[in-house]
Amino acid sequence: MLNKITALFFVFFLFGFVALQAQTDRVNQIKPDLVISGEETPDMSGVEIIEVSGNQVFGPVQTSLLTWDVHNITDRKTGYDLQSNGSTQQVWVDLNNPSFMHSVFTNSQETAAWADRTCLYFGSTDAGVNWFELGPVPNTTRCGFPAIYGNSTGSAVITNHNAVFTTTKATVMIDNSPFEYNFSNHDGGTLESGDPIWPRHTVTLDDKVIMAASQNGPDSFFVNVLDPAVPSFMGYIGIDGEQAEQYAFAVSDAGKIGLAYNGQDTPADNSGDVFYIESTDAGMTWSAALKVWERDHSSDTTMGAIRGVAVNFFGEEPVVAWETCQQIFSGGNFFPGLPSNIMLWGPHLNGGTAVILADSNNVPYAPILGTNDVMVPICRPVLGRSQMHDYLFMAFTVANEEIFPSPDTTSYTDGYFMYSMDGGTVWSAPEKFTPDAPLLDWRYPSIVSVSPTAAIDDDVITVHIVIQGDSIPGSTVNTAGMPVAVSAQYYHFSTEIVVPTSSVEPGIVNEFTLEQNYPNPFNPSTQINYTLAERSNVTIKVYDVLGNEIATLINTTLEAGAYDVNFDASQLSSGLYIYTLNAGNFTSSKKMMLLK
Repeated sequence: MLNKITALFFVFFLFGFVALQAQTDRVNQIKPDLVISGEETPDMSGVEIIEVSGNQVFGPVQTSLLTWDVHNITDRKTGYDLQSNGSTQQVWVDLNNPSFMHSVFTNSQETAAWADRTCLYFGSTDAGVNWFELGPVPNTTRCGFPAIYGNSTGSAVITNHNAVFTTTKATVMIDNSPFEYNFSNHDGGTLESGDPIWPRHTVTLDDKVIMAASQNGPDSFFVNVLDPAVPSFMGYIGIDGEQAEQYAFAVSDAGKIGLAYNGQDTPADNSGDVFYIESTDAGMTWSAALKVWERDHSSDTTMGAIRGVAVNFFGEEPVVAWETCQQIFSGGNFFPGLPSNIMLWGPHLNGGTAVILADSNNVPYAPILGTNDVMVPICRPVLGRSQMHDYLFMAFTVANEEIFPSPDTTSYTDGYFMYSMDGGTVWSAPEKFTPDAPLLDWRYPSIVSVSPTAAIDDDVITVHIVIQGDSIPGSTVNTAGMPVAVSAQYYHFSTEIVVPTSSVEPGIVNEFTLEQNYPNPFNPSTQINYTLAERSNVTIKVYDVLGNEIATLINTTLEAGAYDVNFDASQLSSGLYIYTLNAGNFTSSKKMMLLK
């Protein structure tokens, strides 16, 4: 009997060891840092094709800090689901008319070859609640890898690479008026070494279009400036940075142009480093490159920047975000299963030294397994700022523990969000804003570059994010055994952030207080006033009578002063609730009654 038990134990131990070793091998797997141009047509023979019907529709997503409204942008799905090689730029809001939203996505109705691949342009006139499809841009040729911004007239400005001008290259397309769908197409030109593709762009205060693009293979990327009034381009100038959308633009309120990018390995070895340059003359000239972060070049295998990079402004100060992961630089390989992080830099932050903003200490860690889309566990950051109040916003992609069971077992991912009320020094805890069910692979978040404030209350900021959700994780173009389908859809998420307001000048108040909410009883919202005697880390949380946390109204650092915050209980049932203020060593709680 003892021998049988011993043998059984050994079998279980051996099985567990083999399973653990297999998992360890997958986590430590090395994959190539490859780029996709859209011309790839992998062999799909033997790959299972799945028919997907119906549309996934969601209600609001509640996090501890925010409520996210979710809207389907279209019922049309896509079989070409790799939207970008880096961080995306697929949504724009006209601040002069913040109900007008514009978005663009790569789309194909095929599961292989994707001969019909195009870039579909969508619009909304009610702040993203309802969307309409205007059509492909351009509408005469195959295209892909789009970006969108807008000009002072509220017209969409779209870039992608297409073959309108004979060969496939980056072009700028400008609509004649908002949602007119009458685009003029402008040829950015070519280079002796070939045609630039993979464009990113921004629009200056006087409506010039600054575009960056790169070639498939050669090092460096290139910047060009279009003056639509002429119309003519300045001509491409080279930048010593990585190719394939590893560059990003932003425009400050005063018109400064910021350009952040990942470094390359020639002419100097700057691979894995991150750089920033800026222009104050609409892209005619640029500052010397500033290296904002440098990897450990004494080691070939080390953490370094890869793919996702983003930039925005706090006032006139740039803020740059990027992802880093473990890489083998001599071989052009990376470790998709090992922990990664998102870093942040600004000249006004931490003495100008970059900091880690998101990693496995504040975001759940799971390895990226399966299909190689050059993604890592935390990746593809995008940055936005508020029209007023100097808030910063960040969205990014995070792997979860769910996998699609197939020969190429592939990880699902989620969308995460965090924000700062002080220009990037203190941030809210990262929170998942995409729903848990049904299970979808949430990739390629884009955030509006400047989030509008409400017309009737400029203390309310509306944040808009668009993102792709797919029932099959990973891309079809890079699949290695995964089933394929026309299954990915486009979604719009939005949330309102209420700015805490102070009724007196900071520093006058000399005590901590928490006042009774007013009105009380209330339905559905009420105001809570409080005062701070000194700069403090502040939280205000709401609990039910059983002690369950219902909502976090404030979680930030505030100066001394008097403040108020609104509590919206429209999603709650009638009953007694308790709200608690914690500020430094001060704690106070009060009761409030919701009557519906």
